[in-house]
Amino acid sequence: MPIMEAAKELGVGITLLKKRCRMLGIRRWPHRKLASLQTLINYVQEFGDENNENEGLVGRAKATIEMLEWEKKRLEEFPDLELEENTKRLRQACFKDNYK
Repeated sequence: MPIMEAAKELGVGITLLKKRCRMLGIRRWPHRKLASLQTLINYVQEFGDENNENEGLVGRAKATIEMLEWEKKRLEEFPDLELEENTKRLRQACFKDNYK
């Protein structure tokens, strides 16, 4: 959920919510990271569906989805964590594939 929606739902201003988050050790609101991971999961699922005749690719796609789901869950528990280097590379490769 974007920070503006969270602040509205809690009935506080964005500044106060950010201040409280920083007090709890959350330097940045994790919505964009979570949305990025969900986009990657969807992309890899589509890739696996398109290549369903190749069992090797389907297996790698499933393993990648499991890794991304694990990282998403970990980010939900610890919002200030950095994304894994492999995830960053995958995100950049998917971006290049989509927009080239």
